[in-house]
Amino acid sequence: MQDHDWQILGLTAVGTLSLVSIATAGIATSPSRAAVTYENLVPGVLPNLPVGPAPSSAMATFDSVQSPPPATFWGPDPVPLQQRFAAIKRSLIAGHETELETCWARLIDALRVEVEHVELLGAHLVPSIEFADLADPAQTSRFGRDLRRYGVGVVRKVFPRRDAEASALDTIRYLDSRRPRGGGVATGPSEAGVAAPRQANARPHARSHSHSHFRAPRQDPTCLDCFWTPAQVRARAHPNVLYAQRFMMSLWGPVADKRFATHLPIAYVDRIRIHGGGFGPESTGGFNANDTNAAASNASPPPANMAFSPPQQNPQSFFANQSADDWINALQSSAGIIAQVDNGSLERWEPDGYGRSGTYDRIFHGRWEDYDPWECSSRVNSTMDLYNGYGACTIFRMFQGLLALSTIEPGMLRLFPSPKLVTAYYLLRPFFTPRTPAPASRTGPEWDAYLAASNWRLQREPDTIIHGAVPGHAQRVTEHWHPHLCLRSSLVTLPTLQPGDYIFWHPDLPYHISNGAGHGMQTPSGNAAGADEISMLVYIPAAPLTQTNALYLARQRKAFQRGYPGPDFDSAGTGFVAEDPSTRPGESEMEFVGGIDGLRAMGLARWNTDDVKDEVAGLANSILFPE
Repeated sequence: MQDHDWQILGLTAVGTLSLVSIATAGIATSPSRAAVTYENLVPGVLPNLPVGPAPSSAMATFDSVQSPPPATFWGPDPVPLQQRFAAIKRSLIAGHETELETCWARLIDALRVEVEHVELLGAHLVPSIEFADLADPAQTSRFGRDLRRYGVGVVRKVFPRRDAEASALDTIRYLDSRRPRGGGVATGPSEAGVAAPRQANARPHARSHSHSHFRAPRQDPTCLDCFWTPAQVRARAHPNVLYAQRFMMSLWGPVADKRFATHLPIAYVDRIRIHGGGFGPESTGGFNANDTNAAASNASPPPANMAFSPPQQNPQSFFANQSADDWINALQSSAGIIAQVDNGSLERWEPDGYGRSGTYDRIFHGRWEDYDPWECSSRVNSTMDLYNGYGACTIFRMFQGLLALSTIEPGMLRLFPSPKLVTAYYLLRPFFTPRTPAPASRTGPEWDAYLAASNWRLQREPDTIIHGAVPGHAQRVTEHWHPHLCLRSSLVTLPTLQPGDYIFWHPDLPYHISNGAGHGMQTPSGNAAGADEISMLVYIPAAPLTQTNALYLARQRKAFQRGYPGPDFDSAGTGFVAEDPSTRPGESEMEFVGGIDGLRAMGLARWNTDDVKDEVAGLANSILFPE
């Protein structure tokens, strides 16, 4: 998963500038200015500025994109970048200006039709297939066709429901055992559920452990910085999960490239989303969501206590009576509705990012119709994180994924299901500017005239703005900066997910994940603090074995052995939210659940290299097992 931390620079109540979070930069600008310019961001230097007081608990957010303050990366005006980005933009379109001007009009027309199509079908266009039908050519052909069209799909009943619910309950117990209760000793996770063997050296976990608390960003309090819970460890190793990943990766374009093996999925360690059971926006439950000392270095996640937004809405009441427009109100910000795109931001335009392999060249050359979002050979050697952003994925992954371990009602995840048109639009948007500014009203003849292709002109001498992209952060698309996407109509919700359902989506798709509670599962009385109902989702993307991914596995394996976060969430290797290896699930549990393939996915066992097509497996073995 890319960062869901929505890092921002905010003005405090007394008007002084507070450094909320930026991966490698400081800022020196007047607090009275609403605009933040990248020219003032100096890598590695923190400004000597007065820091305002931490906000009160009443300022906790309900949704990660609610009402950013005036000085923000995601405010009404995009952030100007360094002058070199004007040169990058100029080089991308040099010699193709005429083609871009004509292709823009075609793209705007196609998007208008696409938005109407998406709005008409809504959740019905999201394809789904039963796990048991993955061997049925008729079913997989239908599913594959629709997946390639819309970029999103659900594989149902991947994780057995009984195992999903048991793993969720064991995870709640595991996390609950780490809550501070005034000292004392906490017990490890319950042995109910999946009957995996306990570690030989397992023992009760002392509260004195220096890293005993997890973090949950205040602006995204259901996304926990924990990585080795029972649910996560079991799900990553489960043979059905690995089988579903192989199937999904096989749906990309025909591949005759020995640099990667889609039939050899690897496990990428990511975070977990939990609502209820005493976790989530209504209760930090002892987790470090309010830790004011949390972000002293670039290795730490953003200081969640400094997210500025209006008073929190009760998520239970929000979802209980959610109307068709309620989610829009929750998403409002000074930039309008905001959605996120993973796998980099500026990297999509930079020559050392995706430009290294020419992934999007057809789009930048005015031939977006020829662009194939499912051609993967050009993505293998692309660099998706040039700025060491917290949570920025550095491996080659082919799908972002979420595994439901409870019932998740519609409204949790919304996407714009159009991988070709949407990608072409947000990549070309920085090259065009409106002749007439947007009217106050978003309906009527004036708004239609504003959106008309004739109202937009190509910047033949580009500026430094790349809408929604700043270093070290995920790409954003917003209602104000990307008006032709019509996000109010085009962000469709998923159908209901049952425990064990696995949702996949193309990493170029804009999406939004809600912090609110859907209908979850009942927790045993007394086994978890707080609410009796939980909802739980585990981030499990689909990624093939490659040389780069094998190198990452070597680092991730070391993190596992130490109980540290995944390397993309702990770039300095400090283990800021380390989990005690003696109490968290270990290698024997992975092997019990997933066998040798489960261990291989984590880089804990050698791959079989007898088959000539597994040339990359031999390379991976030499990286992971050099002796």
